[in-house]
Amino acid sequence: MAKAKRTNKDMGLRIKKARTNQKLTYDELAEKSGVSSRYIKEIENHGNVPSIEKFTQLIRALNIPTDPFFYPAALSDNLDYQRIQVYLSQCSSDQLSTILAIVEAYLRTYKKPV
Repeated sequence: MAKAKRTNKDMGLRIKKARTNQKLTYDELAEKSGVSSRYIKEIENHGNVPSIEKFTQLIRALNIPTDPFFYPAALSDNLDYQRIQVYLSQCSSDQLSTILAIVEAYLRTYKKPV
């Protein structure tokens, strides 16, 4: 008996949004991730659920967090916010302290446009 394909349209749409926001073609993402462009198209357009290995390869290549996939109600739709979270998770304590100081200084001097 053939195994039924699992589908998740939201997953495909999230991956497509991340890819297009980064202005990557299917072939460019395939090269970065090691996942074939045909398989990426099936995920994005048909909602095919990838294996955990393929999913991990795509997430790492796109440099996006996994939380929105597992906790969709808690996500921020702002891709820049999500990417910052991923970058921060890769920082050392010293790097985080430096980034925090920079952000605090920026916010103290930032003038909102009128």
